[in-house]
Amino acid sequence: MGDSADDHERLDEEAVASIRAGLARALASDAFSAAPQLSAFLSFVVERTLEGRSAELKGYTIAVEALGRPADFDPQADPIVRVEAGRLRRALTQYYAGDGQNDPVRMSMPVGGYVPAFEFVAPGAGAEGQEAEAGEEEAGEGEDVAALVDPAARRWPAAALAGLGCALLALLVWYLEPFGRHPAPPAPGSPPPVRAAATAPAPSSDMIQTVAVAIAAPRVPEDPRIADALRRVSEAFVDVMARFDDIVIVKAPAPGDAAPKDVDYVFEISSVSTGSVLEGFGRLRAAKDGRIVWTTSATRPAGEELQDQDLADIGRRVGTRLAEPFGIIHADFRQNGTSSAMQCIFQALDYRRFLTDEKRNATRECLAKLVERDPEFYPAWAQLAMLGAEEAAAGPEADRRAMLDNALSAALVAMRLAPSGARAQQAMMDVLFLRGTAGDAIKAGREALNRNPYDPDVMADLGSVYVRLNRPAEGLPLLERAVMLSPGRPPSYDFYAYLAAYLTGAKRLSETYASVLAADSTPCSLLGQALQAAANGDSAKRDAALQELGKRIPRFAADPYLYLTRKGFTAELAQRIVADLGLPAP
Repeated sequence: MGDSADDHERLDEEAVASIRAGLARALASDAFSAAPQLSAFLSFVVERTLEGRSAELKGYTIAVEALGRPADFDPQADPIVRVEAGRLRRALTQYYAGDGQNDPVRMSMPVGGYVPAFEFVAPGAGAEGQEAEAGEEEAGEGEDVAALVDPAARRWPAAALAGLGCALLALLVWYLEPFGRHPAPPAPGSPPPVRAAATAPAPSSDMIQTVAVAIAAPRVPEDPRIADALRRVSEAFVDVMARFDDIVIVKAPAPGDAAPKDVDYVFEISSVSTGSVLEGFGRLRAAKDGRIVWTTSATRPAGEELQDQDLADIGRRVGTRLAEPFGIIHADFRQNGTSSAMQCIFQALDYRRFLTDEKRNATRECLAKLVERDPEFYPAWAQLAMLGAEEAAAGPEADRRAMLDNALSAALVAMRLAPSGARAQQAMMDVLFLRGTAGDAIKAGREALNRNPYDPDVMADLGSVYVRLNRPAEGLPLLERAVMLSPGRPPSYDFYAYLAAYLTGAKRLSETYASVLAADSTPCSLLGQALQAAANGDSAKRDAALQELGKRIPRFAADPYLYLTRKGFTAELAQRIVADLGLPAP
């Protein structure tokens, strides 16, 4: 049973007290105690709703009154409220899957607004019990509260949730249907997948989780100035890493507390003052076996003022290095992790390093099984969408439209399941770009970058879109930054950075990226090698690279212009590349 804001006037004092007690329990949990911004957000929207002021819950009001933004805050320019709302929804789901699974009050925030919904569960009934007894009469306090709500209001959320299940199932079946036999996609008039429900579905006890990382400061320095600096760095770590929500889930115990046991990794930060030098340390260790995976350190004069911006930069730089798609956690987990679900996500990322048919087929198979196992695991849908877009660009022309339709359906599911997720927006960008709607694709890419401005994969992907649109000056800065942030990046980062430099006439920079491509044999690297050899007047190297590229990609050998335009290159740019390679004009 769920009560929306409109039902508040029918809640008696006992129900309101139960909600406030549930709020207090949630705020005291691990999910919220180390996340002051999420705690402030949740407290604000719940209290305003209980006070009968839910109409005030707009982006501007929340930003200024709950999140401390200035009075000139512009919700159209700054997506902080949308980003934090997405984080809040995920934190509530995680809380009710763990510490709060037996809580008699469940809070949720339906997508599309900021007004919370409340659900009252019979005492002692967890997620499974709640589902099993949904159709039975309940005695006790839950029944008294239920009597206060109009029965029609209770039936609507149930119907909407049923609609969500049907919509997701239809999309799943449609997506996995073999090419060449495609039923029609869900009708435009289908029930909204999440917005219509007044309560979130009860989390399953076997819900697939991303990689769990705890940010811990086991020893609190006696010097309050240094202790405060550690706290600020830790907050920056949490803020950055939480944005990579398709890869990691972040837990932050209070300074001095031990790291929780239910994590895959612990990143410990500490500091030591030795005379005139202050040294800070960061150490990532595997929680399962205690292995030290990675360490870093920094020093500065002990008397030097610790500026907020400096501390934030340290936290952002290290947090990105740990959590980015080709970062340290990825490198270790793909070899030592125990979660088959996340191994599949990392397999999808690793496919982009090699781009072989064998690895693509294995990736598609594991992702398809993963969404069958848990249709609500958004990272798998996002990766399916991006893989589908890539397959459409390289596949037979007869299947292209069907492939892009399937990729679009996967991207839509990802966005519905994680409306604040940057990876979902990135997947949508890839699909829209190949469908020919470049403006919408760039808009999605910019939104992805707003939601996670630290993700080098989003930067490189958006940069490649600009380059293929023959706008290299706009793509080059994004690509250069992506290359700088991601030492373990796939070759495509360097190829598009090379091509952007080549097209803008930055000869020395293009030669630098060409030297990186020279050691790789993926198709994009071979194309870069051929272009650089042609620019250098080395026809032998050019021909060797083109011959190898033709073996890897027969479609390029047959019609290089068509191959490039199917990848999204403009006709003008494709013609220039073909001409610069000395190949016959299309």
